[in-house]
Amino acid sequence: MSNELDSTARPAGRPSLGFVAAATAVAIGVLALAAATWMVRGVIITVAAALLLAAGLEPQVRAVQRRVGRRGTAVLVVVAAIFAGLVLFVTLALRPAIDQAAELVDDLPALLDRLSQRFGGSALADHLASPEFEQQVRGALDDVVAFAASSLGAAFGVLGSVVGVVFTGFTVAATTVYAMLALPRIRAFAGRAAGDPERVAVVGEVFRRVGGYVTGQLGICACAGIASAIFFVIVGLPYAALLALIVAVLDAVPQVGATLAAVVAVLVALTVGFGTAVAVAVFFIAYQQLENFVIAPRVFASAVSLTPMTVFLAVLAGGALAGFVGAILALPVTAAVTVVLRYVFRRRLAEAHPVEPGDEARLNGHRD
Repeated sequence: MSNELDSTARPAGRPSLGFVAAATAVAIGVLALAAATWMVRGVIITVAAALLLAAGLEPQVRAVQRRVGRRGTAVLVVVAAIFAGLVLFVTLALRPAIDQAAELVDDLPALLDRLSQRFGGSALADHLASPEFEQQVRGALDDVVAFAASSLGAAFGVLGSVVGVVFTGFTVAATTVYAMLALPRIRAFAGRAAGDPERVAVVGEVFRRVGGYVTGQLGICACAGIASAIFFVIVGLPYAALLALIVAVLDAVPQVGATLAAVVAVLVALTVGFGTAVAVAVFFIAYQQLENFVIAPRVFASAVSLTPMTVFLAVLAGGALAGFVGAILALPVTAAVTVVLRYVFRRRLAEAHPVEPGDEARLNGHRD
């Protein structure tokens, strides 16, 4: 009887007062959560960066832990090795590169004169020797510096604007150490929270791919920079430390980075002589073949399995969103997204591409 009275008292199609109150409460809760997330976005970025770095360093920590036994000692050894590597990098590469960058700006007119002499008597030589072209080059150098600064600002501006770059770096480093120590417990908690073992496997696969890409890319960039520095010193190329640092940084950008680094090095080599420029060009061609077909496949393995078109589009999107840093981070983010999408659409993918019994056994054996 009461239900009949309620249905006659409330017009058909209109929601009840309780439903409106619940919907309003949910909307207010979502807005409050969004506002709180925005307020602590710096902390979220710090934790996310620390987790990615911890996941990338996890294979090294496990390898050391198998020898020393205790995880805390293994983390301490890895951190000490990283700190020693940073000290060597600053001493042997960064400081000389900064000094040589100042020398390059001062020597720019003389370098352009020498470069124009290599093309003596041509319209290109006159253009290279013109004051207008020198101003264009200086403007391009300023644009590169501004682009790098804006890229770092887009990636870390939230943290940098609050506490400063130095403290931000220290905060990320300290949080990474804590994340490395707590990573086994974090994984165990994620397993209990997710409940579904398949979801836990997806999270683990995301961390494995992103971490593998981060550490692998750092290793590849270091190899490119060290090999380039040794070759530049052998052939007597000026600004060897600066050019090697440029090669190491640009090598992190897929597809176009190595080409840009080669162009810069060849242009500087032209100020020395055509023979030096040819030698530098041959070195980059040979090294790129070695990196693309020998080093990169062994380092990355299955960390990033993306098609060339996906890589190209990801780099374009990352560069448009966050500049140079966005182009570097585009691939690990895209690789993580593909893992999640494969899980979400796993049933449709299984229907479209059914796995044969023999293939399933082979995959299970590969996972084991």
